[in-house]
Amino acid sequence: MLEFAQSQVILYLTIALTLFVPGYFMLLAFFDKEKLSLLERFIISSGLSILILDFLMLFLFRIGIIFTKTSLILTLIIFSFCCFAVYKKRFEKSLEATKRNFFLTFSSKQLLLIGLFIFLAIFLRTAYLQNSLPPSSTDLAHHMYWSKLFSETGKIQDYTQSDIIKENEIYQIASPRPISDFVIGEHLIFSAINLISGASFFSAFPVLIIFFINIFGLLAIFILSLQLFKEHPQNSNIAIFTLFFSGALFAIDPPQAKYIGGGLIGNMLGNLIIPLTFYFYIRYLREKEVILLFFALFFSMGLFYTHHLSGLIFLLTFAGFIIFSVLFNFKETKNIILGQKKILLSPLLFSFLIFALIFVSIIYTPTYLKNSAVNTVVGTIKKVEHTGLSLLQFRNILGEARFAFGFLGFFLLLFFYKKSVFKYSFLLLISWTTVIMLISLAPNLVKISIPSSRVANYGVYPLVLLSSFAIVSVFKKNVAEKDLTSSLTKKLILSAFLLLLAFTFLSGFDGSVFYLKQNNNNSNTQQTYAVGEYLSSRVNADDLLASDHIYLFADSWIKLFFMRDYYFPSFRANFERYENGIDKDEFCTRDMISNPGGELGKKCFSDLGTNFVMVDKTMDSTQFQKLNNFWQVYSNNEINVYYRKK
Repeated sequence: MLEFAQSQVILYLTIALTLFVPGYFMLLAFFDKEKLSLLERFIISSGLSILILDFLMLFLFRIGIIFTKTSLILTLIIFSFCCFAVYKKRFEKSLEATKRNFFLTFSSKQLLLIGLFIFLAIFLRTAYLQNSLPPSSTDLAHHMYWSKLFSETGKIQDYTQSDIIKENEIYQIASPRPISDFVIGEHLIFSAINLISGASFFSAFPVLIIFFINIFGLLAIFILSLQLFKEHPQNSNIAIFTLFFSGALFAIDPPQAKYIGGGLIGNMLGNLIIPLTFYFYIRYLREKEVILLFFALFFSMGLFYTHHLSGLIFLLTFAGFIIFSVLFNFKETKNIILGQKKILLSPLLFSFLIFALIFVSIIYTPTYLKNSAVNTVVGTIKKVEHTGLSLLQFRNILGEARFAFGFLGFFLLLFFYKKSVFKYSFLLLISWTTVIMLISLAPNLVKISIPSSRVANYGVYPLVLLSSFAIVSVFKKNVAEKDLTSSLTKKLILSAFLLLLAFTFLSGFDGSVFYLKQNNNNSNTQQTYAVGEYLSSRVNADDLLASDHIYLFADSWIKLFFMRDYYFPSFRANFERYENGIDKDEFCTRDMISNPGGELGKKCFSDLGTNFVMVDKTMDSTQFQKLNNFWQVYSNNEINVYYRKK
């Protein structure tokens, strides 16, 4: 018990050191305590720390320092100490006179609502994620393979995999080929936490980190809302409803909630860093201070080292924002551009540009740039899942309430645009929503070939902001203000408002009941882990292992027991992947499981040297039991393992 408590304390201290401390001290070095409230500083520190950690680890790798517990702790402490020294030098004289503002301008009732919505977000996520522990999802296993590889080797390895190919009528494992499906920033966080805390990749810690990132993502959209609607008289109420739509509903709406346990790390990181990036750009346009632009550019650069899809969404949104600004706000945009020459030539920005150039060209170039992966994203769309969603599918991914209120807010935004004091907030939301809709519903129009459902997930945050704007715009005069014509009118409108919120919440919760009831995942995952432990001690270096991905639960985690290759063990994928003529051009992985006694199955076993097979005990054991050249060497409640006689 004492050992468990100690490990938990170490883990949480590690999380604080890696995902909060460096960002907090960097903000101290640049901003005094009046410029950023403690609440903003706390939220921004999380996303900033992730980027700092990535950049520091990439720098260590380039100068040949191995990743160890000692090297990482020392690097983070030295960086934080240097930032603190800068802070003392710059702001020492004004320390006593600085006012500390934690909660911005919220009233006590508003703070109560904020606390309630954050509690609901955490509570409902926790209820859902109990079925994701220990970790079991395929995507998370793929990511953790690379994180574990970096931890074990102490350095960054190339992203490669070895495929099954047919050459001279012989099936064989090809030489490793580069892959561009991953971005380095998705993995270094987990490698660092594993090395410093010693937490196992098979424990709850990977899901816990994604959970942490997701919570701070909704807090990031909260402070972005305060900036976007700063001139609006109800900006605090809009921000509170933003927490409701992004917190409680985000947690209970299955298409988004399962992304946390599902291990879609890039999406979660994108939904944290994109709002923080826009936060600094909006503040810069309003306040015209070079430090704000510096942080906007720093977050922009970090985004492309974190997740390529998130970077693309940001880039397209930003491009649309510039176009809309020139078209619909030309005079003010022109004045800003012409009036910022001194800022653009400032030493701080010049230093950042030099840093970015050196980092990209010398220290580490993202794999998707080195492997020309951009060519696979821009151009003709081939895969079915890239061809776009129907409006109904788009609505289901976003959630019914956010979809309805979001588009109401979109049209209200267009109506109020000319009356707005600060038009850039509206233009950003219009661009953000338009880009998501185009790529999700009609990717052929923009020739962007990426998974449409993944893109639609990014629509949650702009729709959240628009939904909050819609609710406040409709009810503000009747609920917030006191000049109502009668007590009866006030009660009727207030009742309608509360009923609307209740319906919104219950409709979102209804869609999650099925997911919250599932509770047998833990047992199935443990069964698979047990097989992994058994095989890792018995499979020789020359032996190959075939697995089934269709019926086995958490089978992708088997690769973490071996760490031999991203594609080890080979696995039978979903049948449609062999039939669509795009995803699979070999059939060994299919027939070695489905028809091991057939001509192709026998040849594949022989050519590849595959000696071990793990299959579902109920669905695929029969065909192996009928064959005399397979021995059953292991069995549990879910899985049978067979050994091929030589």
